[in-house]
Amino acid sequence: MLRLKVLTFDVNNTLIKVRNSVGQQYAQVASHFAVKVNADELGKAYRVLYKEQNKKRPNFGAESGITSEQWWGEIVHKSFQQVGYTEENTLAKISAKLYEDYKHASSWHVFPEVKEILKFLNKNGVCLGVISNMDERLIPILQETDLAQHFAFILPSIQAKCHKPDPKIFQQVLDRLRIPAADCAHIGDNIEKDYYGAKGVGMNAFVIDRDKTLRQQHDDIPKEQFLQDLTELETKIFQEIK
Repeated sequence: MLRLKVLTFDVNNTLIKVRNSVGQQYAQVASHFAVKVNADELGKAYRVLYKEQNKKRPNFGAESGITSEQWWGEIVHKSFQQVGYTEENTLAKISAKLYEDYKHASSWHVFPEVKEILKFLNKNGVCLGVISNMDERLIPILQETDLAQHFAFILPSIQAKCHKPDPKIFQQVLDRLRIPAADCAHIGDNIEKDYYGAKGVGMNAFVIDRDKTLRQQHDDIPKEQFLQDLTELETKIFQEIK
């Protein structure tokens, strides 16, 4: 008998990951426009600017009156400017191409076990869904990577108007499904956003920890709540959750 009737998944670094580093991807697209930049320096600039943008205008600009494409465009422009490239017309073209490219499967890698475990869970009657801090490209990304078909619902944070670890995004799912939190579990790679976010509304939670580093850093979380890969869910859905 199933212990868990609903499983929700994070996406980035849980089901899929970017095929190239952001610095490599940005530099590669720039090369199409005859712009040469250092990918490592570009990646460093991006990481700082992404954090700043997320703090200043959280959830891809959903509450700031700008589109997600504008939100990402600001990061792209500033990243290139910090490594010395400032030609605005070309940066607009680079930004537009990057935004479009990340919609497509060619920019993403699906972890090896993902499709088979989703099929297994579907076959065993588990309702599957997605709760992810992503913009509206999430659905086409999952469609192109041939994953969308496995999910009963897909909820990007930009659509929810709130983002993990805010308990409201998890509560939206529980309210729509009209199901007790104890019958659900969320799986993701971020301790604060995924594990404690889900726990905050009473859901069960698992942490995907492919390189076994997170479990070494978090003695506060029972070891059985960490998964090296998603195939471990095959037994978890039938076991009592602590």
